[in-house]
Amino acid sequence: MLGAEVGESTVSPGGRRVRVVLAVDQLLVALGLFSLFPVLGVMLASRGSASNAALVGVGLFCYTASAGLSALLLNRWLPRLSYRHGMAGSALLSAVAFGLLPYVRAGWVLCGLLVLAGLGVSVHFVLSRVFVAELVRDDIGRNRIYSLLQIAVNAAAAVGPLVASVTFAVDPRLLLAFVSLCYVGGAASLCFAMPSREYPPSTSGRWPVSRAVLGRALRSAEIVRVLVVCVVGAFVYAQFFSAFALFVADSVSSVALRAGLLAAPAILIVLLQAAVTKVVTRLLEAGVKPFTVLGAGTMVFGVAMLFLGAGLPLVAGAVLAAAMFSLAEMLFTPMVSTAFAGLPIESSLESFNLRQVCWTVGEALGSLAGGGLYLWLRLRGEAWLYWHLLAWPTLAGIGVLLVVSARRRA
Repeated sequence: MLGAEVGESTVSPGGRRVRVVLAVDQLLVALGLFSLFPVLGVMLASRGSASNAALVGVGLFCYTASAGLSALLLNRWLPRLSYRHGMAGSALLSAVAFGLLPYVRAGWVLCGLLVLAGLGVSVHFVLSRVFVAELVRDDIGRNRIYSLLQIAVNAAAAVGPLVASVTFAVDPRLLLAFVSLCYVGGAASLCFAMPSREYPPSTSGRWPVSRAVLGRALRSAEIVRVLVVCVVGAFVYAQFFSAFALFVADSVSSVALRAGLLAAPAILIVLLQAAVTKVVTRLLEAGVKPFTVLGAGTMVFGVAMLFLGAGLPLVAGAVLAAAMFSLAEMLFTPMVSTAFAGLPIESSLESFNLRQVCWTVGEALGSLAGGGLYLWLRLRGEAWLYWHLLAWPTLAGIGVLLVVSARRRA
């Protein structure tokens, strides 16, 4: 049975092959995405015939919203596609959409292509996580594979900006051709091990999350706690790419130090994720629940923000915050998928649809706060207050949830 092959308790060649192929696929598609994303706004600003500023904002919104939520719109059709065909087809859709970007000028066409590219990314992400959730039946095995995928994605995140800086300056068409080839390579790699006769489960209704499941989830304290921590965690996670990035750009004069601070999480995750996963595995084996690890990761995000608002020397505070963000991401991101895969929801596809909604809401609101409220407070000379406004409620609120959860289990 394929589920046995994929599980971490096995050493069968098929199981190893599936894990390697999943990691290679994630590495390639993430390399394509992270090679484009650092210069996507610049590319949009140089195109179109109307307001370029408006095109940049609208274009980035189109991609981000589509990548986060568009798979939910295909809820009724995804179970009709095997994992191999669904994941490979979605990667090829992104390859075509990204590859056409340099050859069109109309703003609405550019936005349409970004929506299609985001659709491919969204479907690919959801199916890959559902595949692991369906075919690995224990939290430890799932978290190990999700952590492996995390390493692959962050290896790409460390290399992608370098590729962007080299190829975009030469010719944007060269960069987009490279991006497309990455997605084609990801699709091709899936043919080596992904099952062609294994299908995602259907959801319980026509909606991505049925009213019955949503009602049952809201009546379950266990599920509500996971949903809340996912939203809060995604909110504070988004600060690294919004408020922290703005803080570094405004406060750190050294170009090398700025680049190092922003690249630190990706590099540290590649180097240390396996070690952190071993520690988490031992905790899970000892009976610690995924929710506890999830909450702990969220609280580490809060600690990172405390360092930024504590009045430490600028470089020391930034370095400590980057280190804490890295540790938090190593705990939080793989465990989000692990926690949702283990929820008492019959369809794992429906469970991951719910994950996508919670994550997108948290990340979108976090980016909004990090790009809006932080800038407003910084202009008033009170940037330190922003970090405290986020850190203390996060630490207190998640701390209370962890205590309540521990008492209910006792």
